[in-house]
Amino acid sequence: MSDLYNYAEALERLGGDEALFVDVAMLFVAESEGYCSALEGALASGDVAAVRREAHTVKSMLATFSCESGRELAQRLEHLAAAGSLEGADRLTADVVDSVRRLVAVLPKDAA
Repeated sequence: MSDLYNYAEALERLGGDEALFVDVAMLFVAESEGYCSALEGALASGDVAAVRREAHTVKSMLATFSCESGRELAQRLEHLAAAGSLEGADRLTADVVDSVRRLVAVLPKDAA
């Protein structure tokens, strides 16, 4: 389907249920801007705990779709914040948000 995520792995993670995959994808698409805004807001506030929490949430969502490149970026951001630092977090956050938006562009947006 896409070089951005591994459909077969994602489908397997969801028990091989294609309808569930579409439902989860549609939910992710619908909620994705909220994830991005929460992450960007946490960074803007300088709250390392919030950045860590939001990065973890996004990491988990990207992992659901086997979007490995995005998951790795979110994990790096999560670890950076867990270490109490936001040095370099601007770039990482922008890259994570870009990964989310690129994934949204290739996921199913309706059940048709």
